[in-house]
Amino acid sequence: MTRWALLATLAAASAALAGPLLPNILGNNFTFDGFNNGGTAPPFEYQTNGTQPDTLVYQRHVGDHEVLAYHPNWPAPPPYPVWDEVGGVGTFGGDFVLAVQFTGQDGPIGSLDVSLTGTGLNTAPGAADLLVYGTLVVGANTWQGLLWALDLTNVVLYGRSNNPEDTYIVEGVGTIVGGLVAEANSLIGTPGAMRGHLSFQAPPDGWLPPLYDPLSASPVTAVRAGYAGDTGAIPEPASLILIGLGALLVRRR
Repeated sequence: MTRWALLATLAAASAALAGPLLPNILGNNFTFDGFNNGGTAPPFEYQTNGTQPDTLVYQRHVGDHEVLAYHPNWPAPPPYPVWDEVGGVGTFGGDFVLAVQFTGQDGPIGSLDVSLTGTGLNTAPGAADLLVYGTLVVGANTWQGLLWALDLTNVVLYGRSNNPEDTYIVEGVGTIVGGLVAEANSLIGTPGAMRGHLSFQAPPDGWLPPLYDPLSASPVTAVRAGYAGDTGAIPEPASLILIGLGALLVRRR
C-alpha cells in the first residue's frame, strides 16, 4: 500500500516536490522527442541563470516535427501518427512546446545526488507550460491545431552527477487545461503528466555537480538538450488509492 499512497500524494500535491514523481500515465498519451530545430540558430534548451532559476524551454516552431504518436489507451495498441499542424496528413511530426524552471534542490535521494525541484515557467493559474500542436486522425475524428495543454505545478530533474551519458530524468505533474484531444475526451481540469529522459549535448566540465542548486550563483551557461518522453492523462488521486487497494487485496489472496 505504501507505494500507491505515495503516488496518490504526488499526484495531488500542489507544492514543489522532488524526484522521483513516477507519474503513472494511463491514457491519451503523446510521445515526443523535443529539440529546438527551427531557424538558422535554434535557441539552447537548458540555461543556468546565476542566482535565478534554471530554465528548460522548447519553443513553438511549426516544422520541428517532434511529436511522434498518440496512444488513446496507453500502453495498449494501436498508436496513431501525429502529423504536422500546417502540412497535415503526409508530413510527419507535430510540434512540442515546453517551458519549465528549476528553483531548488533537495538531494541526495539514495544514490541520486542531483535532484532539482521546480514548476512550470508560466506561473499564472491555468496557464499552459506544455503544449502539443499537430494534425491527428483517429477513426472518423480529425483534429488540427492545439491538441494537448498542461499547466505543470511540480517539475523535477534527477539522476547521478557526472554520468557518462549526461542524461537525467525529467518529470512533471499538473492539470490538463486545453487541447482538442483533451476536450474531445472530457479531460479538461483532470490530472496530467510528462516524463522522459533529458540528454545534454557537450555540456561543460563539472556540469550539474553533486547537490547542485539552481540558485547557487552558478555561471550563466546555455546547453543544448534533447528531451525524449511522453505526456498524457494520469488517474485522479482517489482512483490511484482504489487501484492500490485492489492490488493489495489480490496480493493477499
